[in-house]
Amino acid sequence: MQQGDIIVVRLDSGPRLGRFIELKSNRVRLAIGRNREARLPVSRVIHETGISATSFDAVEALSQEVVAVASEIDLEEVWDVVCDDGDALTLTDIAELYWGTEPTRQQCVGMLFHLLGEELRFARDGSHYIPRDRETVAQTLERTQRQARRASDSEALTAAIKSGALPSELTEYQSGLLDQIRGFVLYGDDYSRANPAKLFLNEAGVKGRDLQRSAFETLVSLGLMRENEHLALEREDITPNFPADVLAEAETIDIEPLLSDPDRLDLTGLIVFSIDDSETRDRDDALSVEILEESGESPKYRVGIHITDVGALIPQGAALDAEADRRMSSLYLPEQTISMLPAQISTDRGSINPREARATISLIAELSESAEIADWRVVRSVTRSSYALSYVEADKIIAESDHPLHDKLAALHKLASLLRIGRETRGALNFDRDELSVKVDSEGDISVAVIPRNAPSRSLVQEYMVLCNSLLAQYCSEADLPAPYRTQAIPDVSDIMAQHQPGPLRSYLMMRRLTPAVVTTKPGLHGGLGVEAYTQATSPLRRYPDLMVQRQISHHLRTGETLYDNESVTSVAHRADTQIRQMSRIENQRRQYFFLKWLDERRVKVEEVGDTCVLSGTVLENPPNRAATVELADWPFRTRAALPNSASPGDEIQLRLHSVDLWRRTAQFTLSVAHS
Repeated sequence: MQQGDIIVVRLDSGPRLGRFIELKSNRVRLAIGRNREARLPVSRVIHETGISATSFDAVEALSQEVVAVASEIDLEEVWDVVCDDGDALTLTDIAELYWGTEPTRQQCVGMLFHLLGEELRFARDGSHYIPRDRETVAQTLERTQRQARRASDSEALTAAIKSGALPSELTEYQSGLLDQIRGFVLYGDDYSRANPAKLFLNEAGVKGRDLQRSAFETLVSLGLMRENEHLALEREDITPNFPADVLAEAETIDIEPLLSDPDRLDLTGLIVFSIDDSETRDRDDALSVEILEESGESPKYRVGIHITDVGALIPQGAALDAEADRRMSSLYLPEQTISMLPAQISTDRGSINPREARATISLIAELSESAEIADWRVVRSVTRSSYALSYVEADKIIAESDHPLHDKLAALHKLASLLRIGRETRGALNFDRDELSVKVDSEGDISVAVIPRNAPSRSLVQEYMVLCNSLLAQYCSEADLPAPYRTQAIPDVSDIMAQHQPGPLRSYLMMRRLTPAVVTTKPGLHGGLGVEAYTQATSPLRRYPDLMVQRQISHHLRTGETLYDNESVTSVAHRADTQIRQMSRIENQRRQYFFLKWLDERRVKVEEVGDTCVLSGTVLENPPNRAATVELADWPFRTRAALPNSASPGDEIQLRLHSVDLWRRTAQFTLSVAHS
């Protein structure tokens, strides 16, 4: 190389023409700009052009000429001729094949720039170029074209999102991009494709302090999500639809063999009735009571608690059983119920419906007038319910003496009250906190009601379910049957009882004092309920652990043997504890969402006529460095509020509702009037 020779060097940005100055210590010094020099290793020199220049302008002119030549070259025909031979070619060989004559130096440099810029058909190997095989080129072309289509699809989708209207037909790639946004909406930064989704959102002009929320609002505006979309269901893979094999199996379930089983006790002559919410269709349990008259003695009562024997109805290990195990529990949401079992079982053959014979497990207990249990037994039975009562209907029957069921329900209510007193004597804590009922109809209209927990029939049903579950726990314990028991230490709340009158604050403090119940395979005290042992078996249509316990008991009654071993019970119990807690959180959060939406709609209507939305509440706690916790007076709902330090737990206050954030399920409350 002579001073002034133009050479091609490899920079980080690609090939570049430069004017050679000198070679020193195996490094090349060259001018690469009007007033710029570089010192590069000799290995960075790609090609000596054989052209000399005395100025930067001459180099720049050659550079422009070379780029123009390179941009016009198409080597497809040359490659097609030589690719099958696979021989290595020099730069000059390729240039001669392309132009058909001996190429000029400028043409050779242009060919070099083309080969370095587009490596589709030739791979560089030192100073030679090897034609790539046809399959590799075809795959590369396909990949390149796919990338180009994706870039075009992405650009078109970006423009559509900015305009607020999607194309009438989406390409597969565009659908994939929208799926990525949906995944980010669902899982946030935990989503595996969160970063690409955020990059695309940025290109589409979707921004905000909470990008996940902005992405959700974007999908809602495009009609790809509903305003009230229940994201938690998709996150937890919860669906109302059952697999085809499960539905097919449900159709084949036949109840007749159970009803005709000669070993089942025929209790169809008893007057049996269920008590549930008016909209309940999956009836797990029913009650009966016989008033036993004995001359000269106080009356005795034979109480029957009858649980549908769905465990015997569904074969162990069948598709229905496996699906119920996977779901673990029914989910009760304001807008829908997602059942653990298909309707053919949950509301038909397995439900204790009126005037239909059903296979049941019956706990029959004889109680004295003071509700002392003289004797009890568990039997496999057949019952026929006479009435399906709502709680409102049952309360009315208890209060009105002219109803044919009055004596029975009144007796059950009296005994239930005594059973409750007995449990409280043993340390049970009964809060009787009202329940918030939130329903959403098919039109999206929200209705809110308060259900009093201390209503006679609700208290009655609760008491007999506790009695049934505690005696079934005793049965399992005495028969040495593995079962999931729930235990809980008795909390000391004497100080709370002494310092606070009955009301929201006392209930709140007592509930905080409770330790969570523990699931174990060994029976033990359940202090919160005031019973010696406790399992759950009264809701087999709605909870899989209940179905398992009931099936264990039913099998033992029939064969005298154990069906589930300790390991199987432990596995289901531990999975259920985690899964059902999560489903309970989903239910509570969804109820909270729609209640706040309903409350905000009321606020808007009030403010439209010039008033402010003011609600009464009781302060539960007011720590110095965060918002206070307040329970609303008209609804059993706890919320946060910005209160002055002078507001103390137990104070009754007036709150002003300013706004509701449905994404975070929070409401902005402040004190309505000066607090004294």
